[in-house]
Amino acid sequence: MSRYWTSLAVLNQVAAELGLPQVVTVLNPESVQSTQLLAMLNSAGNELVTYYPWEQLKREWTFDTEDGKGDYALPDDWCYNIDQTQWDRSNHWPLIGPKSPQEWAWLKGGLLAAAPRIRFRIQNMMMKLWPVPSQGDSPGVHTISQEYVSRNWVEVVPANGAPFLGDMVQGDNDVLQFDPWLLIKYVKYKFFELKGFDTSGVQSDFMRIFNSLTGKDVGAPVLNLAPRPMSQYLGPWSVPDGSWNVGQP
Repeated sequence: MSRYWTSLAVLNQVAAELGLPQVVTVLNPESVQSTQLLAMLNSAGNELVTYYPWEQLKREWTFDTEDGKGDYALPDDWCYNIDQTQWDRSNHWPLIGPKSPQEWAWLKGGLLAAAPRIRFRIQNMMMKLWPVPSQGDSPGVHTISQEYVSRNWVEVVPANGAPFLGDMVQGDNDVLQFDPWLLIKYVKYKFFELKGFDTSGVQSDFMRIFNSLTGKDVGAPVLNLAPRPMSQYLGPWSVPDGSWNVGQP
């Protein structure tokens, strides 16, 4: 079986572990069991999106600024921001922010000179830039980029038409972009909680796999007890380790 399972496969595994009849179709209004399991699956998937910045849900957003325009609509699938990924690629500078409401009010209302670095703030599903880009800037158009976590955890596979990404299960063959055992354990936990059963065992099962997957999702860096930010300019750190014959022509 592939890395990601379909919605029907996940719900049938949940039903089997709970000792319930198999699900014929996930969209079955005549079956209280199928309707309830599907609701818990959708709830589990949308909650997991917010619990951790899963690698498979990370996206890059890039746009060019327009003259006199300071507000830019976030992508439709935006869930939340990935910190320290905002860059002005035209000038090769990181953006400064996100700014607090107090700092933003000071920037817009205070007496200060325009600075070369762009500040930003996320508000009302908009990315706000200050100073407002203009054709008088150098360069006249800024290419802004950043990473974010998408809320679309379902690859919807319609009966007719091309697959597309969404945040709710719509059919039996939809592919769920999470480890299937994580979803299975979480839906079981939700089932026990909903029915008023003792949840200690199923909660432990879910937390074990959740902690295991989040710890392995992107690997880990080498730890340093005295970390320093690495300069983007050339320096001794740019020379790879080795034995270099520097004293002879």
